[in-house]
Amino acid sequence: MFTKSTQAGFSLLEILIVIVIVGILAVTALPYYENAVQSTRATEAVIWWGNLKNWAYGRNMSRASADKAEENANQKAKLKYFTLRLVCNIKEDIHEPCWEAEFHLQVPDQRVKYYLATQKNFLRLVCVPENRAGKAFCQTQSERGDEPDTEVNGQPAYIIRY
Repeated sequence: MFTKSTQAGFSLLEILIVIVIVGILAVTALPYYENAVQSTRATEAVIWWGNLKNWAYGRNMSRASADKAEENANQKAKLKYFTLRLVCNIKEDIHEPCWEAEFHLQVPDQRVKYYLATQKNFLRLVCVPENRAGKAFCQTQSERGDEPDTEVNGQPAYIIRY
């Protein structure tokens, strides 16, 4: 006859099965978690983009006023995840304002690498991937999805739907 064991606990096989199931769930959930984290971080840049758009649209500013705007964002407002750079892209029409903004991630050892840039004198925000994980993030934020919508400095970029 079989006797009932008085020892309570789990067998090694049961523990291994639980570990495998938890591992599969973690691997499946990780990309969604990273995307949510990056979307939250990108919100900081989107808020500053809105402020800049209202302040700078249609304005021909000097390098000094661009430097002051950068200082306000980077030092006084203390952007947490991004560094703002205002760049002057020379246009064919000399009367058209040349300034655009670039928001570069300042999180060290980041797996997802991208930066956000404005186009059309601050009216449009685009995501420029710098690695494969950055491309996947930019595609999820894009209006069209898989195919790049435009270019920034010769790199493919995706228009963000905000």
